[in-house]
Amino acid sequence: MGAMQYEVADYEAAIEMFHRKGWTDGLPIVPPTPARVAQFLEAAGLKGSDQVGLYQERRLPVIAEKLAINAVMAGCLPEYFPVVVSIVDAMLEPGFPLHVANSSTGSFTLGFIVNGPIRKVLGMNCHGNMLGPGNRANSSIGRAIRLIQLNVMGSIPGAGAPAPAHGRAVLDRSMMGQPAKYAGYHIVENEEEFPSLTPVHVELGFDASVSTVTVFLLAGDHWTDCHAEQTPQAWIDTMAQYIVGTGQLHASSYGIVLLPPENARLFVNAGWTKADIRRALYERTRRSLAWVKSSGYKVRFHRERCEAVQPGDESSYLAMAASPAPEDLFVVVCGGVAGSWPYYLYGLGGPIKAVTRKIERGSLRAGSPTPPSSAVVNALAPLRSSNPRVRDCRRV
Repeated sequence: MGAMQYEVADYEAAIEMFHRKGWTDGLPIVPPTPARVAQFLEAAGLKGSDQVGLYQERRLPVIAEKLAINAVMAGCLPEYFPVVVSIVDAMLEPGFPLHVANSSTGSFTLGFIVNGPIRKVLGMNCHGNMLGPGNRANSSIGRAIRLIQLNVMGSIPGAGAPAPAHGRAVLDRSMMGQPAKYAGYHIVENEEEFPSLTPVHVELGFDASVSTVTVFLLAGDHWTDCHAEQTPQAWIDTMAQYIVGTGQLHASSYGIVLLPPENARLFVNAGWTKADIRRALYERTRRSLAWVKSSGYKVRFHRERCEAVQPGDESSYLAMAASPAPEDLFVVVCGGVAGSWPYYLYGLGGPIKAVTRKIERGSLRAGSPTPPSSAVVNALAPLRSSNPRVRDCRRV
């Protein structure tokens, strides 16, 4: 192993040492012994010295051994580690706003959608309390990503507070933070219950038998009560009303709708597809720039409310809280069997809105003859070899 090693009296002493040095998220960790780290690397088919990628803003190589150490600390099992590696590889895609999540004052965090057979293999939860605690794979994979941000990428929190006792430089400038900064938005799609609502990775062009993870930056979420809505159009009207109310007016942003089974059944029984849901929500949240200004909303970040309407504003449009196109809205079926509480997650626009990676053991090994295993997507652009935004982004 290339990482430094420390001798301690016992597990408790190791945990306390990690707290003192600022190597935790504030919660106890699993001490990363050399044997345990080696198990994780073996599970992913990697050597400790393999470079997964480069954190460009800090010119920082990201090494497999360091990822494994933090995955152990987070409480992962070895079989979870290929998912962790795929998420990190996606985060390091040039143009992805990783540095925003690591350093912004805006309390942004990361989220990921897991699709394919790996969900069942690892026993991931796509049902009740999916975003909350209780499932080891969901929680520990998400926590591993946060610990990697903290320990490998230098995203140390605490802006404005007294100098921390551990002495590490504070680089995460989040003004408030948010609970999702502990383990991100760990989203697992329910692919089996409503097969006509095509899973995210299949919409992106992957085969249903392939396991993928789609990674994105998120600002926050809003949940909505849709219990009384008994038709798809009524549901769309209610959801659009509250999406508009979030005030996220970014012309290049994107959104994610978490669709619970009660609501999914409403659409399936009426013959709707995910594309229909996206199109309807887009149309119901689209507003002219004149409407945005006169209704008291901001046009975008760092602008005042109620700006004066200018000539041409009536014919210039924003899709409020969503995107410049229906395809920039993800729809994910998930959640418990009872309750009509859909979530709307809102992102942040940028050169790249989401990155999808294929999950497979050893997928970062050099010289592998496998076909392209990644998609750099502005949301739901199909994965095709002729698409210039799609390429094999495997690294060593």
